[in-house]
Amino acid sequence: MPILDLRVVCLGTTSAYLATLLNESMFTHSKPGKITWHGLVPAKAMHTAKSRLNRDELVAAFLIDTVTALIESPRVACVSVITSDRGLEALAKSLGAQTVREPTPSGLLNALQLGMHTIPPNMGTVIALGDLPCLTPTDVNDFLESAELHDSSFISDSEGTGSTMWARRPASTALPHFGVRSRATHRENGSIEIPSSPRAHRDVDTPTALWDAIRIGVGPATMRALDETAPTLATISGLDPIKAVDETGHQRTYPDYTLIEILAPKIGQRVQIDPGTKHITLAQ
Repeated sequence: MPILDLRVVCLGTTSAYLATLLNESMFTHSKPGKITWHGLVPAKAMHTAKSRLNRDELVAAFLIDTVTALIESPRVACVSVITSDRGLEALAKSLGAQTVREPTPSGLLNALQLGMHTIPPNMGTVIALGDLPCLTPTDVNDFLESAELHDSSFISDSEGTGSTMWARRPASTALPHFGVRSRATHRENGSIEIPSSPRAHRDVDTPTALWDAIRIGVGPATMRALDETAPTLATISGLDPIKAVDETGHQRTYPDYTLIEILAPKIGQRVQIDPGTKHITLAQ
């Protein structure tokens, strides 16, 4: 047994440093099934992330489901979220993850380098992008079981051009190459592509990708966020500002919503209210 259990000490502490020194001979030349993995999840500030979705609540939900999948994997000893966003930093800590503060946003690869510098060479590194709402602990386990056999490895995205996850064995000097056409770049730099489930391939950065993720099956945090922002039918009950009563009988005011193709709203008019876009349209 390790003198100090790496599963209960995280990086950046004296205990972690002692654990690294005292257990080095047990982890440096890891055999399959014996690698201790540290997860990294980069997270952009919410006001800049997923601009094509324009829904901050989904950014947080995607991060929750991604981090939770890593934390709940028995192969992952510790998870760190790399972010410059104080809100996401607090969210990560509430999930049981560590955080790496990015002083100023400097791009994905720079953020990952910052996080990787915190991981000792006797631990494996597994990176998951923060927009994998379908990811499960089983997907993480399956990937890491295969990743143990290669110096570095990755999972491609659903479109077949990018990457969603990447890993390297302890003491490896391989580097991630996320970005445009990262699938080809990872291959060119020696990383082995690992087949996985549709859940691990599906990152979400467009409405179409979100629809596909829902089809595959999203995690509980994303499902809650979608339920809270799903379009609802209502009846206009007041004007200037618009008030409407939904089908449960609850009345709400919508001062910051935009009327779409409704030139002269009337009390009693049936409308559809979309919290995601903040649009009010005529009910079909």
